[in-house]
Amino acid sequence: MTKRLLPYFKEHAFRFGVALAAMAGVAVLTAGAMWILKQVVDKVLVEGDLSTLKDIVILLLILYFIKGILAYIHDYLTSYAGQAIVRKMREQAYRRLNEMSMDFFTATDSARIVSRLTNDAMLLQNALTKIPVMIVRDGLTVVFLAGYLFYLHWKFALMALVILPAAGGLIARFGKSLRKTSRQGQEKMADLYARIRETIAGAPVVKAYMREAYERERFEAENALYFKICMKNARVESMSTPALEFVGAIGLAVILWLGGKDVIHGVWTTGAFFAFIGSALSMYQPVKNFSKSNVTLQQGFTGAERLFELMDARPTVWEKPQAASLPDFSGEIRLDKVDFFYRRDRPVLHDVSLTIRKGEVVALVGPSGSGKTTLAALLLRFYDPVAGSVMLDGRDVRDVTFHSLRRQIGLVTQDTILFNDSVRLNLSYGKDDATEGEIIWAAKAANAWEFIERLPLKLDTLIGERGVLLSGGQKQRLAIARAILKNPPILVLDEATSALDAQSERLVQEAMDRLMENRTAVVIAHRLATIKNATKIVVLEHGRIVETGTHSTLLAAKGLYQKLYELQLLQD
Repeated sequence: MTKRLLPYFKEHAFRFGVALAAMAGVAVLTAGAMWILKQVVDKVLVEGDLSTLKDIVILLLILYFIKGILAYIHDYLTSYAGQAIVRKMREQAYRRLNEMSMDFFTATDSARIVSRLTNDAMLLQNALTKIPVMIVRDGLTVVFLAGYLFYLHWKFALMALVILPAAGGLIARFGKSLRKTSRQGQEKMADLYARIRETIAGAPVVKAYMREAYERERFEAENALYFKICMKNARVESMSTPALEFVGAIGLAVILWLGGKDVIHGVWTTGAFFAFIGSALSMYQPVKNFSKSNVTLQQGFTGAERLFELMDARPTVWEKPQAASLPDFSGEIRLDKVDFFYRRDRPVLHDVSLTIRKGEVVALVGPSGSGKTTLAALLLRFYDPVAGSVMLDGRDVRDVTFHSLRRQIGLVTQDTILFNDSVRLNLSYGKDDATEGEIIWAAKAANAWEFIERLPLKLDTLIGERGVLLSGGQKQRLAIARAILKNPPILVLDEATSALDAQSERLVQEAMDRLMENRTAVVIAHRLATIKNATKIVVLEHGRIVETGTHSTLLAAKGLYQKLYELQLLQD
C-alpha cells in the first residue's frame, strides 16, 4: 500500500522536505530542553547561580518560540500535502466512476460508492495529515533523545533502548488486528449508508405501508453490528497504550533503581540523572504516540485500499484507442443477429435483426421484460452485444468514439433524470453553450415555458433533487426540452408518457411530436394508442422479434400486438 501511495507523495516532495526540516528542528529542540533541565539542576539548584538562571529562562522562551514556529510549519505543510493527495485520489476515483459502463452501476449499490468517495477518503485524509508528522517528528525525537542518552551514560542508554524492540513488536501485533477491524468497520459503514439512502428514497412507500417501525429495526440491527465492530476496535486500541506503558515502566524501574544508587554513590551528578530520566520519559512518549496513531494509520490504509479498488475498476464497454469519429447520421441504423444477456442463464435478446432508416419512427412494444429498453441501450452503446453487431450507416458502434455516437442521440426516459440545480442548467445539460433565446425556444417547443414562467426565479429556479419540486408532467417536458435543445438526429424515447394524467400526457405527447419532426426515432411504448402513426412497429417477446408492421397491419394479423392492444383498451 505504501508503494502505491508513494507517487502521490513525490508530487509534494518540496513541501515534505521543508516539513521534514521543521520536524527535525522540533526534535532537536526537544532534546535541547533536556540539556536545559540538566543545567537547571546542576548549576542553578545545586550551585545557586542566579545569573545562569536568568540566561536559562530567556533561552527557554526563545527555544519554545522557535519550536512553536517550526511545529506550525510542519503541521501546515503536511496537512496541505495530505489534503492535496486525497483530493487528487478522490478526483481520480470520481473520473473512473464516470468511465464505468452501465453494468457497474446496476451491480453496485450507490451508497457503497458514496461511502468510498466520502468516508474512506476522509479516513485516508486524516491519516495523511497526521501520520507523516507522527512518524518523522516523533521518530527524529526518539533518535536525538537516544543520542543524548548515550552522551549522558551509554550503559543506561542501552538499558533504556532495549525496551524499544519489545514495544515495536507490540505495535505490529496490535496493528494487524486494527487493520482487520478497520476494514470490517468501513464495510459496515457502507451498509449503513445504503440503509439510510434506501429509507430516504423509499419514504413515500414506508409511510404509506406504515413500515416505520420495521425500517427502524432494520437500521438498528445494522447499527448494532457496526457498534460491535467499533468496540472490537476500541478494545485493541485501549489495550495497546497500557501494554506499552507497562513495558516502558519495567525499563524505567530498572534505571531508577540502578541509576539512583549511582547518584547516591556520586558516580554521576543529580542534574545528569534527572536529564537522563526526563529524556527517557520523553523518548517513550513518541513510542506511545506510534501506538495511538496506529488506529488512524490502519484506517487510512483501509480507506486507501477501498479507494484504489474503485480506481482499479475497469469498464466492460470501452472506447478503442484508434476509434474513428462517426459522421453525421445519414442512412440507417441496423442491428444484425444481436444476442445479449446480463447473466448467462437469463438471455435478454436473441437473434434480433432490425433496420431503422433515416426519418422513420419505429416503435418497440411487447410485454414487460421482453428486451425493449435493452435494445435501446445497445443503440447508445451503454452495453455491447454478446453476439452480432449494432451499426450506424454501416459502421459498427464499437469502432467509433463515444462522443461522436452519443452526440447524435437524444434520450428521454420514463424515469426522468434531473439534477438538483436550476431549470437553466437542466435544460442546457446537453448543450452548455446554449443562449437564453435557444433555451426559451426549446422550452416553448416542449410545452414547458408556460409553467417555467410561473416559477419564482423562472429559469434560475432550483428544482430540488431529481426535480422533486416539479410534477411528473413538468419533469417530462423539461427532459423533452433538453433533448430538443441538443438537437440530435436520432431520438430514443423510453415510455416517456407513461404514468401521467390525461392533461399532462396530452402536453407531453404534443412536445414529443414536435421533438420527432424530421428525426429518426426509436419509441418504446407502453400506451399503444400513442404509436398508431409510427412508421413501423416492432413487437418483441422473450427477447425475440415476433411481429413487425404498421398499426393496422398488426391488428389485422391478430397476433400478440392485437392481444396487447385489446387488453389495454379494456384497462382504459
